Amino acid sequence: MKILYKTLMILLLIPSLGFGQVVISGTGEIVAKGTANIVLAGDWTNNATNTGFTASSGSGELVFTGGAGQTIGGSSTTGFKEFEINNSYGVTITKDISITNLKFTSGILTTNSATIHIADDGTITGAGPIAFVNGVVAKIGDDAFTFEIGSGIIYAPIAISAPGNVTDVFTTTYFRSIPPNNGSIPSNIVKVSDVEYWDLDRTNGNSTVDVTLHWENSQTSGIGSDLSNLFLAHHNGSAWDVAWTGTKTGSGGLSTANSGSITQSSVSTFSYFTFGSSDNVNNPLPIQLLSFTAQCQQQDVVLNWSTASEENNAYFTLLRSDDAEHYEEIAQISGAGNSNEIINYSFNDWNAANGTYYYMLKQTDYNGQCESFAPVHVNCSQEKKVSLKMLYDGDNAYALLSNAQSGSFYNMMIIDHTGRVLIQEKQNVNTQNYYRIPKEQLTSGLYSIIYFTDDGAVRLNEKVFIR
Repeated sequence: MKILYKTLMILLLIPSLGFGQVVISGTGEIVAKGTANIVLAGDWTNNATNTGFTASSGSGELVFTGGAGQTIGGSSTTGFKEFEINNSYGVTITKDISITNLKFTSGILTTNSATIHIADDGTITGAGPIAFVNGVVAKIGDDAFTFEIGSGIIYAPIAISAPGNVTDVFTTTYFRSIPPNNGSIPSNIVKVSDVEYWDLDRTNGNSTVDVTLHWENSQTSGIGSDLSNLFLAHHNGSAWDVAWTGTKTGSGGLSTANSGSITQSSVSTFSYFTFGSSDNVNNPLPIQLLSFTAQCQQQDVVLNWSTASEENNAYFTLLRSDDAEHYEEIAQISGAGNSNEIINYSFNDWNAANGTYYYMLKQTDYNGQCESFAPVHVNCSQEKKVSLKMLYDGDNAYALLSNAQSGSFYNMMIIDHTGRVLIQEKQNVNTQNYYRIPKEQLTSGLYSIIYFTDDGAVRLNEKVFIR
């Protein structure tokens, strides 16, 4: 369902209203009142000449819950009050947005040449692994704040203490790559991380704050169990300084997935931050990974990685997962030992069926020390699968058919618990990809709604409860 707003103002007074796609243009505006929710399965496009959307009162949410990736864009900036992402496929923004309270239930919010602005007194809740902002976040105000950010599927938050002025603005991005000038270091450390860094900038104001870097997985960040050798490193514009004078919490462990943090007190200049080490073995491990990629190739997944240098590298381990949480080992490949030249590695995963897979690369040295690098993911599905889901709007229920080919026809049936067909019709995807369940024709109870094609290639079944 595509909703186009030009000069119409809509007051959302019902508890929840589900849309396939929303486009606002002209002088159109959506006004959310009370506790009304907008549940959106498609894209949000704001081309209005005014604000286009107002949520000035109440606590209603705009919830992104599509069965595929969704996009927020248009020519106008949208200001959201209560914003929830509940889409495991993720949401991408192509135009700056402002949010008061950002809630993660599932999925990654990616910024594409855009910035997410969190308002004064605003919050981010529910973030964690594969549920964070992948891109640029700006925070205005005098609140202590944790930037729930990451890159790819790596969750890597950074936090600041409360600034002194309500007009102060801090902007940050996380990079899963080699930090700039990472060979320019002071004499009291032996290296800075070669896998990650944060860019934290004070874009307005003059407040001094404490800065805290978090590691969510000591393997991924290459942080060992001896935290006395770990430092917070700060880039001064041309080289790296050891900036740590605060506290360390949590634990490391190169063979475990421990978490922790390190804080620098009273930071007054801002640029790049990362982890530094005075131990050439533990924090982090001495291997420089240039790239790690996965590509679909016919029935296989081809994994390629390159190192710029290796020290005491015994072997690599490849691990695979279908949910980004539970990994199984699929191969071991011998390392080069010691090298200062670029070395390329490759492996074919013959056992990967169509679908989405996550791959992690782990390196082990001759002493048994391990380091895990950022996972990569690949989708080898030949096409998006047609899916059926239920949307509820107050007492009404809708069946939403996603990813069906335009112009195709589907048979739709509603049956009761005995298998008796109560409603049946043929639907054209061009004109209708959603269907309002006619509750007035049904008594209270549990029913099945079935969509299927004439050739039997697609058959979808969902339950619907009528009150």
